[in-house]
Amino acid sequence: ARLLGFASWADYALADKMVGTAASASAFIDRVVAASEEAAERDYRALLQRKRQDRPGATGIDRWETGYLRELVRRSEYDFDSQQVRPYFPYERVRAGVLDLSARLFGVTFRRMTDPPVWHPSVEGWEMLEDGELVGRFYLDMHPRPGKYGHAAHFRVRTGTTDGALPESALVCNFPGGKPGEPGLLDHGDVETFLHEFGHLMHSLLARQRWSGVSGVRTEWDFVEAPSQMLEEWGWDPRVLGRFARHHETGEPIPAELVGRLKRATDFGRALDMRTQMSYARISLSLYDRPPAQVNTDSIVSAVTRAYTPVPPMEGTHMQASFTHLNGYSAFYYTYMWSLVIAKDLFSKFDRKDLLAPEPARRYRRLILERGGSAPAARMVEEFLGRPFSFDAWRSWLETGS
Repeated sequence: ARLLGFASWADYALADKMVGTAASASAFIDRVVAASEEAAERDYRALLQRKRQDRPGATGIDRWETGYLRELVRRSEYDFDSQQVRPYFPYERVRAGVLDLSARLFGVTFRRMTDPPVWHPSVEGWEMLEDGELVGRFYLDMHPRPGKYGHAAHFRVRTGTTDGALPESALVCNFPGGKPGEPGLLDHGDVETFLHEFGHLMHSLLARQRWSGVSGVRTEWDFVEAPSQMLEEWGWDPRVLGRFARHHETGEPIPAELVGRLKRATDFGRALDMRTQMSYARISLSLYDRPPAQVNTDSIVSAVTRAYTPVPPMEGTHMQASFTHLNGYSAFYYTYMWSLVIAKDLFSKFDRKDLLAPEPARRYRRLILERGGSAPAARMVEEFLGRPFSFDAWRSWLETGS
């Protein structure tokens, strides 16, 4: 980095991102931390109060307790158990719903391949068509098996170009189901994940430029998550969910009232999660924005965690050793939140009363998705919004949930 004139690896790594410099990334992290401080403290007090019902006199919460306590608060304060929605999300219906939603929004159709060249018998091959013409292919490897990649991700198989190279992508996930007679009941987080990864897939298939280097999802790294994060929004709309989320035994559509309770319960703890994510972003940046001789990873992790979250670090666990993003992302873990700020702003241009309206979705496809990385992301976003992106929509979501 220094040979190329940069003060640190962080500055070098961020030079081709939307944020531009390590100083700008640091300022962004500080802004998110400040915005979420009051709500995070409120979330923490609610968790501590619930813990004191079982352990009077408790003065703090340990990291391994947070998920358990959050579920207890959701049940007692929001009348919601995360298992209540699973019967409405059998895998086959969710898959059909995601495909139907994407077809309606972006003006395409999907056709399952009869004999696709796949790497395992459980993998499905699909074709994407527009006006009857084949314009892309994708593969769905959606259920766990021994030795398989254990997370959820979109992978490019081939980048499409305007000279005839057909885009191909694959989704590799680990959702329930895939066995005869098993409904494969997803939780709502799985539905969000499906939409998120399919957002990447649609971006990859729709963006066909002359050069492969700017086709598909080859845009600035701190923008690439925005289209996938935005598609998650459709998974919270009762009218959209009602089209495919049906009880696997009775066929009853998911009640709008249950979706409302799901959303209110999920909103609880968001700010605390945000502070945790920003602690990861600060750790990521801090390990790369200074000379290596000044980097003590244990000290940085401990200091940042204590400064950013009310839940203390688990000393001696060396979490950074399993923080795999420090390798692939190096200094720019902030990108997830940066993209989310943009995604919330992009979503503000859609009609909340009719999220299936085609006009804003087709305009979004034309001005954002189809262009891939052929123009700076900031310019594409500004052309879609009619102004530079702002924090306003994100802040409203943080404070009110909408």
